[in-house]
This record gives sequence, C-alpha cells and structure tokens, in this order.
Amino acid sequence: IHEHLDKHVISQDKAKKTLSVAIYNHFKRLKSKNTKLQKSNVLIAGPTGTGKTIMASTLAEYLNVPFVVTDATTLTESGYAGDDTEVLLHKLFQAADYDIEKTEMGIIYVDEIDKKAKRNDHMSLSRDVSGEGVQQSLLKLMEGTVVSVPNKPQHNPEKVDIDTHNILFIVGGAFVGLQDVVTQRLGKSTIGFNGNDASKIDNWENNLETRDLVKFGLIPEFIGRL
Repeated sequence: IHEHLDKHVISQDKAKKTLSVAIYNHFKRLKSKNTKLQKSNVLIAGPTGTGKTIMASTLAEYLNVPFVVTDATTLTESGYAGDDTEVLLHKLFQAADYDIEKTEMGIIYVDEIDKKAKRNDHMSLSRDVSGEGVQQSLLKLMEGTVVSVPNKPQHNPEKVDIDTHNILFIVGGAFVGLQDVVTQRLGKSTIGFNGNDASKIDNWENNLETRDLVKFGLIPEFIGRL
C-alpha cells in the first residue's frame, strides 16, 4: 500500500505510513471473523496542496472499494439547509452501484473538517448547526449505526438499511492556526533565559496532542474516534 502511495505522492512519509496501516487494519478487520479490531478512522492535518485528498482517492482506486470525497462545508445538522451527514452514505451507496455489501466496506473522505470547529464565543444566541452539530452527527456514523438511504430509482424497497460499523472514515483539513495552539502550549513550559522561543519550534506536528484539537474546536468524542 505504501509503495503504491509513493508512486503518486512525493514525501509525506508519516501520513503515508499511518494511512497504509489504517487501510491494512481496515481490511484485516473486514476479513477476520474471530479477532475484534478497532476501526482505524484517520484524521489528516496539513496545508492545502500537500496531497491529503489525492492520497485518499489513490488508495480507494488501488483497493477497488467504493469511495466518496465530500467537503465538510456543505454539511449541516439534520433538518437544516444543506446536506445532512446521511447524504454521505447515499453517495457511497451510489458509488458502490447500489450494492449494500460493497457500500459497507467503503471509504468516506471528509475534507475541510477544520471548518466545522466549534465556535468559541461563549454567548452564542443561535445553535451551532453547521459546526458542533455536524461533528455530533458524523460521530454517530463513525461509531457505527444503521441508516436508511434511498434505493436505486424505481426499485423496491424504496429505502435500504446501511450499517456503518465497517465503513472507514478519513477526515482532513488545513487547520490554520493549529500551529499557534501547539507552540503556545509548548512555549509555556519554557521559562527563564534558556527557554526556547515558541515560534521557533520545528516539527510542531510531532507535538500535536488531543487537547490542542479540542482547543481548536473539535469535540473530544469526535477526536476520540480518530
């Protein structure tokens, strides 16, 4: 898997390794009847143009599984203008040529997930239907639930149930400003004349922790599934 990614994407070795292992485990999980493996949903953070989407689509093509790329900015909480998260499953069902079994082993890639960070202003008068609400509804799909989606046109029954327990979720985003959250946390522990200048911290990505993503605006339960 890693070799195949190398043919299409230059460098980004850490991301390639993580994805290769996640995909390998995903298939091991689908094939094995006895062992219970955790689902390896993945979060990829990196600036625009670093190859996040192409890595995901290259993998889907190579593995010959149904694959859907969607933009998180079009998603809203169910019942509001915009697509709700169940639309993702319907798109995957269409990509699998309306084959339920194939759909249930597909991959969904949600880009720009950082745009769904929770609004941090404490006094919000309206509900955050496109931010935290979307994270909550994606959470249900990622954990595993059964969703009714429309069947192929002019087919009976009109709706079919899709089980999301084995669908792999990859979420990506540029996370502009996340670096500042990490360097601020690391900078605080360096006191006195020998303290490092927080802005000079190299490879801040290696120091990224769950709490930084929470501070950025992702909810803990959501990060816990990734």
